[in-house]
Amino acid sequence: MTATQNLAGKVFLTIFALPFCGFGLLALVKGLTAAQQGTSQWALIFPGALFSLIGFGLIAAVVFGSRYLAAEQKIQAEHPGEPWLWRDDWSHGRADSKTKSSMLAAWLIASLWMLVSAPILFVIPKEQFEREPKTFFALLFPIAGIFLISWALRQTMRRLEFGKTYFEMPIVPLVVGREARGTIQARFSNIPQNGVTLKLTCIRRITTGSGDNRSTSERILWREEKTLPAEQLIAGPIGTSIPVSFAVPQDAQATDTTNSNDAILWVLEADADVPGVDYKDLFEVPVFRTKDTPTAPQVAAWGSLAISKPAHPTIVVRPSAEGRTEFYFPSARNKGFAFGVTIFSLVWSGAIVLMIALHAPFIFPVFFSLFDALMIFITLDLWMGSSTVIFNQGELRVRSGLVGQGRIQEVPFSEIGEIRSAITSQQGGATGTPYYDIQLIKTDGKKLTLGKTIRDRQEVDWLVAEMKRLAGGRAMAAAGGR
Repeated sequence: MTATQNLAGKVFLTIFALPFCGFGLLALVKGLTAAQQGTSQWALIFPGALFSLIGFGLIAAVVFGSRYLAAEQKIQAEHPGEPWLWRDDWSHGRADSKTKSSMLAAWLIASLWMLVSAPILFVIPKEQFEREPKTFFALLFPIAGIFLISWALRQTMRRLEFGKTYFEMPIVPLVVGREARGTIQARFSNIPQNGVTLKLTCIRRITTGSGDNRSTSERILWREEKTLPAEQLIAGPIGTSIPVSFAVPQDAQATDTTNSNDAILWVLEADADVPGVDYKDLFEVPVFRTKDTPTAPQVAAWGSLAISKPAHPTIVVRPSAEGRTEFYFPSARNKGFAFGVTIFSLVWSGAIVLMIALHAPFIFPVFFSLFDALMIFITLDLWMGSSTVIFNQGELRVRSGLVGQGRIQEVPFSEIGEIRSAITSQQGGATGTPYYDIQLIKTDGKKLTLGKTIRDRQEVDWLVAEMKRLAGGRAMAAAGGR
């Protein structure tokens, strides 16, 4: 961004903010003056406070944002090839928790919501509520505001309970292809009896559109998780140390935020069940390719880390007749995921019915129905879809479809190029739940899905290892494909 463009942006934001400041102050002064004279003018006070907050907030963003941008550009100029030194916490060997920013965001959202919705309690007279019962639906907005305030209070309690937590790194940055080590420093009144669950996730954050149509999605590219038992936590005079160790795959993508609309981020998550407010922390950590990145894999490839059998598998593996081995992927094995998709499909279908009832233009119900048909198919597949993979002497057979139906596909072992796992769906964003598919890549490049939507990472890695073993090693590949 050039200096001229930067100045133009500041001028535009300032001009845009001035009407908010003027209207907000005018409404606020009139409302407060009327209140002093004994007249209720909450309908002016609340909007006035809201518009003033927006206007002066934008001006403050222009002033302080300019200083922050200048300092950031100076650091980047001093360390052009070392982006892990561009952030203050990373440059000091730590990653600060996102708890504070989450708390402030929660209070900002709750406050703005209440400023907008609270006037309903004063604008709509009591007689109207009694005369038109449907008016009570307007109360849903301030009630929702109460839940938002509860959420903000919970975030504040978590901040006060566990203190200013951070992830301390002995070496910065964490290196692709090597072990990522460090220690989370937190404060626990009592050591969590069930230990702490740790997750290291690589995500791709994509922002599309602009203005009111701007939206951001987060896709999980890779995740490793483990539960650290309570005896491995170290209690000290100033808090509790939680040791962290993960193997970063050789083919992992490095942190890259040069394009804010398409960024690669690494997030470390820590969770623990404790009395009162549960412990939950997020840290954005630096994972880069450096001169220390090995040229040959020194840790397991992306998607081939753990191969031990899970304690409670969801996929049935059993021997069948004539020395065959059968992998059965039953239907409805992810009921929570299926239920969430079902609710979404019902809401979407209801919106289409409402469009038809309101005589919306023909093109809108038709367009929405195309997506609805896809969602209905996905819903049926989650509840009723199953697949069976049979490894026979020299070939495998795959049959998948609704209620166990579908055509049988046969693949000779000689045509197997690779068997791998891949994240193809997820619930939520960066901290959500990824679901894995097992894919067979033939020597001609064609892809065949062997099993869908497996929740447990350990189970999918074990299944891939077993399938590779049964295929006689022909499916082994250097990269796990995730």
